[in-house]
Amino acid sequence: MKNQEQFSVSISDSIVIGNISDVRDLILRAFDQKKPITIDISRVTEADITLPQLIESARRSAAIEEREIRLSQPAEGAVLQLLRRGGFLDTSDPARVDFWLQGTTPQ
Repeated sequence: MKNQEQFSVSISDSIVIGNISDVRDLILRAFDQKKPITIDISRVTEADITLPQLIESARRSAAIEEREIRLSQPAEGAVLQLLRRGGFLDTSDPARVDFWLQGTTPQ
């Protein structure tokens, strides 16, 4: 994505089923821009399973459309714990693990 204009989506605070539609709207707007998408989840303090489900859906949709989507940095904190509990880091899908961890080994 170097030297290429991108669309950034910043997600912060508590993301749960009651407000996940706001995040969905942000991601849909990003898809409308027809640019590579970067999602920043570094300021998420609390999340339920709807957040990784939504982002995973966006990742798969981007792959189908041959669009680039990535996280601004590897998942950590509350999101990383949720990914572990939810089975999103199962090594049977290396592309998914790489998307969330970007080649890092979480502590």
